[in-house]
Amino acid sequence: MNVHSIPTGASPAGANERLGPIVFAVDEAYAVPLATALRSVAENNQSAWPLDIHVIHQGIDEETKRLVFESLPARSAVIQWHPIATLSFASGFSTRPGVSKMTFARILLPQFLPQTCSRALYLDGDILVLGALENLWNIDLGEAVIGAVPDYWLDNVVKNGPGATGGARVKRYFNAGILLIDLAKWRNERISERSLDYLDRFPTTEYSDQDALNVACDGKWKILDRAWNFQFEPTQAIARIALEQKVAIVHFVTNVKPWKSGSLSPNVAFYDAFRSRTRFALTRWERARSGLKRAGARLLARSALLRAAWSCTKSAGARLNVARMNRGAKNA
Repeated sequence: MNVHSIPTGASPAGANERLGPIVFAVDEAYAVPLATALRSVAENNQSAWPLDIHVIHQGIDEETKRLVFESLPARSAVIQWHPIATLSFASGFSTRPGVSKMTFARILLPQFLPQTCSRALYLDGDILVLGALENLWNIDLGEAVIGAVPDYWLDNVVKNGPGATGGARVKRYFNAGILLIDLAKWRNERISERSLDYLDRFPTTEYSDQDALNVACDGKWKILDRAWNFQFEPTQAIARIALEQKVAIVHFVTNVKPWKSGSLSPNVAFYDAFRSRTRFALTRWERARSGLKRAGARLLARSALLRAAWSCTKSAGARLNVARMNRGAKNA
């Protein structure tokens, strides 16, 4: 475990009592969104500094850890890095295209926290925090193991049919990107073990560990307000919705991620405002190149003629390359 910390006594006593461990689980490909998410958490939760951050990770090197830590305001957080030595336990489990195997790490989350922790807040890497998290942290879970927000799309499948996805059969279906967890109840209910048992029986279940957690927590979770996990569709613009609906956490749940070069998300500029304050800020050239790719993608999306021309150009280029290779082989 690595710790990036602040000098002793840099924060008022008791600050951490208001907001406890915040946990992420990412691999090296998510360094940029991790730093950006952490920046958004820190900027909007200054009363809870220093934040107690835990990052379960695979493949993040020391230089990247340093850049992530330096992306935060001075004295705002303590980051504890927990390497997960192997995800071999998940080798036989499938994920949807573009989803990292690190998604299964959150099933093991309690193993990375001290037994003295009574609860934890898990956040996916593809989020931005736009408000204070103390009200979320202090929600009374009652007898529930976790607090979560229903998955906007899959919960409707559950309510209108006999099950969710794959082999999952539950009363209601939550999105696992933001979880307020009662760690003692999680351990007592053996949520990790029951989730893994489900995956052993249904290794190709469509939504992977999210399906498994829904089955393991069926009837044992509290529904939270959607403001704590506002799941943005590709065409929705944050600026038009956040203030009106008092959104606290925005979650980019589709493959249209606003940090990707050339992304067609309407939230590129909004997201970049946070990213630009990290050590992973885009250079002028990277921003210009992304803008050009975005403009080209929009033109192609709007014009069937252009798409056809582009397809022909690619085919012609491929044929030309083959011809060149053949000529080279003959002349060799």
